Amino acid sequence: MLLAALLALSVVAQAQETPVPQFYQLLPANYPYNLIRVCSTQWGICAIPSTVMPGTPCSCQAADGTWVSGVCMR
Repeated sequence: MLLAALLALSVVAQAQETPVPQFYQLLPANYPYNLIRVCSTQWGICAIPSTVMPGTPCSCQAADGTWVSGVCMR
C-alpha cells in the first residue's frame, strides 16, 4: 500500500516537470513555460544563454535549419 502511494506521488511529480528546450530552438511565441533568457523573433522565441544581454541581436533556428534574426528581450 505504501509502495503504491509512493509510486503515485512519483508519477505526479514527474508529470509536473518543466521541459527544457535546447538553446536557439525556435518555439511558438505563446510557449507556455518560463525561460530565463529569451530571443524574440517575428516567428517566435527561443531560449538563449544567460550571458547574452537584453537588447543584443540574437538568432533562433527553425525546424528546417534556417536561422531567423531577433533581439534578446530578457
